[in-house]
Amino acid sequence: RAFAIIDKLQARLEQVQSAGPEPVAVVGMACRFPGADTPEDYWKLLCEGREALREVPKDRWDQARFHHSDPHQPGKICFARGGFLDQVDGFDASFFGISPREAEALDPQQRLMLEVTWEALERAGIRPETLYGSQSGVFVGIGGSDYSLLRLYSGKYEDVQVYDGTGN
Repeated sequence: RAFAIIDKLQARLEQVQSAGPEPVAVVGMACRFPGADTPEDYWKLLCEGREALREVPKDRWDQARFHHSDPHQPGKICFARGGFLDQVDGFDASFFGISPREAEALDPQQRLMLEVTWEALERAGIRPETLYGSQSGVFVGIGGSDYSLLRLYSGKYEDVQVYDGTGN
């Protein structure tokens, strides 16, 4: 009986594999890159071969305090320029149904991911409520956990809250 089941499954697998890949449609796209807030801006930046690096914005950190030309200098960075996004602090938590307390613990990368995902749906002309129960997916990329490390090593352990685990 087991061999019959294996034969049946093998035949089904061969049938699926011979059918070839299923079609995929990319219907909406959005992004945030240094120097480019839209896919069109990013493509233009690439085509023109422009550099998106710039000096550290004054509201990020005191460049004079942390910069040192020696890369082995403890507690210092040796680069005077970097890739920075603008307006990373303009998150509308209530729009996404997130409480102010939860939003405070939410990594800015996750905030951006929510905004950019929503923008991709808007650019595609898709109302999110129409996706419930559909065969669709949203695929995003995100990396790093700087915000959680910043909060963890702040030394303010009394500020640790329930949302720190889920927001980072």
